[in-house]
Amino acid sequence: MVSRPDRLARTAMAGLASAGADLVFGVPGGGPNIEMIESGAGVGMGFVLTHGEAAACIAAGTYGRLAGVPGGAVVTRGPGLASAANGVAQATLDRFPLVLLSDTIPAAHRDRIGHQKLDQTQTMAPLTKWSGRLGFDNPTEAVGKAARIALDPPAGAVHLDFDPTHPGDQPPPNLPVPTVDGEDLLKARRLVAGSRRPIFLVGAGAAPIAKEVRAVVEEAGIPALVTYQAKGVIPDDSPSYGGLFTNSAAERRLVDSADLIVAVELDPVEPMPGAWPYHSPVLALSTHPIMDSYYPATVELNGRIDSILGDLAEGLSSAWPPGAGPEQNTRFREALEAESPGFSPLELVETLIEAGPDDPVLTVDAGAHFLVIMPLWPVRRPLDLLISNGLATMGFALPAAIGAALARPDRPVMCLVGDGGLGMTMAELETVARLDLDVTVVVFNDSTLSLIDVKRDPSSPLGPGLVRYGPTDFAMAARSMGLPGHVATRPRHVREALAAGSGPRLIDARINPETYAHVIRETRG
Repeated sequence: MVSRPDRLARTAMAGLASAGADLVFGVPGGGPNIEMIESGAGVGMGFVLTHGEAAACIAAGTYGRLAGVPGGAVVTRGPGLASAANGVAQATLDRFPLVLLSDTIPAAHRDRIGHQKLDQTQTMAPLTKWSGRLGFDNPTEAVGKAARIALDPPAGAVHLDFDPTHPGDQPPPNLPVPTVDGEDLLKARRLVAGSRRPIFLVGAGAAPIAKEVRAVVEEAGIPALVTYQAKGVIPDDSPSYGGLFTNSAAERRLVDSADLIVAVELDPVEPMPGAWPYHSPVLALSTHPIMDSYYPATVELNGRIDSILGDLAEGLSSAWPPGAGPEQNTRFREALEAESPGFSPLELVETLIEAGPDDPVLTVDAGAHFLVIMPLWPVRRPLDLLISNGLATMGFALPAAIGAALARPDRPVMCLVGDGGLGMTMAELETVARLDLDVTVVVFNDSTLSLIDVKRDPSSPLGPGLVRYGPTDFAMAARSMGLPGHVATRPRHVREALAAGSGPRLIDARINPETYAHVIRETRG
């Protein structure tokens, strides 16, 4: 049996729509992916044209993360699929739900066609939770199962090769929610009962139960630290908020003082990969087993975390002095301050917090600038700040801002990106302008890969040219693509640009990177 491409496209998109998706992103190419996109319109699926396939995947995964649906992306075969790789890896390692549909050379013709020929399912297999072929055998069911895999914790990317000449591969069954082991629960209760200074380390997977986690730590007077992706699960203004957990020097004093570490959905992809330095017992709570044993869990409980927390909450007590968490956070923030000639990244962040739009969703790129943004930016709800932390890829913030603006059309979006990251995705400024999205792009422009510059050996024969770019006028580039572009060389210029109303715009902030070395020392030791 061979299915017609248009029939398979309709059933595939119907399956994606039935899983909750209402938007796909992509770059059309040769083959039937145009039919996929057009078929999506027939079931109410919108389409967003991007300039790059990786950007399409990042935008789609971000949209899915915020909307609670599988983000959809469509690419052509060969170079389209290969170009999508970074966006697919980002979705998988940052736990964003993504379904990637790719055109492929049909199985019936693979023996005679070499042009753009790749084993696409094997290419995507290491980057996804599952990669297979979508064929004529139960395609709607197959897409539905694939979407469920993308959404099931830990969320991530799945890939389907669109082949109307093949029966297809059926995705594996979804894993059941684990049930708590009774003996392990007794051990956990004993750990909690014997602790006087417990501390909570909270990861990104706790976003759906943020209210429950916050209630437990605040009721017991326990300090809690959050990973980058968990910003907002414990609000910055909470009496329990102790700052960020990155497994670096910044938080070590507080965590060292604890006699029990309660790791709530602490995913091993989130902290820095150094050795685990703590000797207190670890009680790990997660919806799914932590297969990568990054930290040595004394007891691990898998299942409904809100229910487990409710069971353990009665035994929690605290001998911490009042305000131990906020005191630690304040001490660290003060340590970041440093004198700097010119317009510093700290001044820029403080100005954006003070003069920026109310209640924004923030997307943050990889680079030295995030070491300033993350501890300073106040976040009060989960998913109000989005960052690539598992993959930690440059080029995340701008496509993520597109996905966020479409998922949260009633909220302004601020995209904070370095010159290196924007250089990788600059064409997507046209996408922001074309869609008329309320996105403010702020470029931390120092013409340098500053995070790498601090680490490089100054005696290298390549000199500073190893990490330095020539000057780039990003404001002019933005204007050429339809966005108002503003140059800022001091805080006053930033305030003036932000006062110019809402809608798409770019602020090219020409900063002095000198303080980054101090920030990195204070943050990472």
